[in-house]
Amino acid sequence: MALRQLLRFITLAMVALGSPALADDANDIDLKLFGENVIQGWEGCRLGLWQHNRNPGEDRYAYVFFAPIPDGEALPAWVKIGDDVIEVSKREIGSADTGMLEPFRLYRDSDSKLTVMMEIFEQNRTDQGIEIADGRLTFLRKDKFPFAIRVKGLNGCPGAASNTEPRESGADDQLSLGAPVGFDSLDSVPAPVLRAIAADAPECEPETTAGYSSAYSISDEMTLWEVPCNLYASQGSSAFAVSWTYHPDHATVLLFPTPPGLGISDYAGLMNAAIDPATATVTSYSLDSGGDCGSFDKFQLVLAEGETVEFKLLEFREKTVCDGVETDPADFPLVYEGR
Repeated sequence: MALRQLLRFITLAMVALGSPALADDANDIDLKLFGENVIQGWEGCRLGLWQHNRNPGEDRYAYVFFAPIPDGEALPAWVKIGDDVIEVSKREIGSADTGMLEPFRLYRDSDSKLTVMMEIFEQNRTDQGIEIADGRLTFLRKDKFPFAIRVKGLNGCPGAASNTEPRESGADDQLSLGAPVGFDSLDSVPAPVLRAIAADAPECEPETTAGYSSAYSISDEMTLWEVPCNLYASQGSSAFAVSWTYHPDHATVLLFPTPPGLGISDYAGLMNAAIDPATATVTSYSLDSGGDCGSFDKFQLVLAEGETVEFKLLEFREKTVCDGVETDPADFPLVYEGR
């Protein structure tokens, strides 16, 4: 017990002194939520932990820790950091035999570069095994600040009707947004959002615009920000970024994909953007100086791996012949239609 209390005290002190909220991005642990893309359809017994406000039966990406238990003994667990799926194995630190999970566990990868500290605050026995109602995982990596996340989970064998069955991707990933909240100054935009735009969308210059912007609630944890990017004679562009309530000093710029095969990189500044909050779709058009030719795009905001969102391209239209006849950009010839 003394060892566990000491380790917990050390970890809490490290978190307090080196919170990711105060860290540079280079020091942040890029922890990702995952689902079937990592657990590969495993339906048997497991020790699975998911983010406390997610449900693996309803959210495509929910797990933060998953260890299959094929023969009554847990295999190394999977966690995902960035693009890497890392195996971590339990380290024996001593425990009392209570018939429940130890309130404190330690996991480490084979190179001892990643340590995962598991704390179980509340657990109960159910027909499926031990249900973890409240817990915390703390990730410790060399040269990175500790990162802690609250979790729920199950140590057991879900039945055929379990809510951890895989979901098909597609429409279930689509979102709806809250009503827009308008701002008339960049002073109302969180500083991390402006910093992210300056770093990842340097072609955007919000400070040269009037500063009008809008925010849309994605969930209790995520907010979508539309920030003016550049102004031109008759058109303007916007950049979009996501902020999180649980990580207030961090924001991410969202990029817009281009039609495949054109050899054009994804981009951040969207011309003449219009948002439909009910469907979380964004349309954009760009016209030449005469207004009779140009392009039209339609994008869908969807859930993405790692407790974030991304845009996918639904439609790209283009009128390349400037014939002097003005046409609604939404009626331009269809070039690409996404699925």
